[in-house]
Amino acid sequence: MNKCGKENKNISCDAKNCVYHTPDCGCTAEAIKVSNKDACKCSETCCATFQMKKSDNTVI
Repeated sequence: MNKCGKENKNISCDAKNCVYHTPDCGCTAEAIKVSNKDACKCSETCCATFQMKKSDNTVI
């Protein structure tokens, strides 16, 4: 089970090692924060909400 449980259908996520990631590329975080205030391209941003999970879905 992911950390918050309920998937936010408005967020698509490819970060499979995040505790909030769902198998269908969703996100269960209640809210997300995207960081890098100087970004000019999508590739220069990152999800500051990301939390690495261990194989048993616990936070590292």
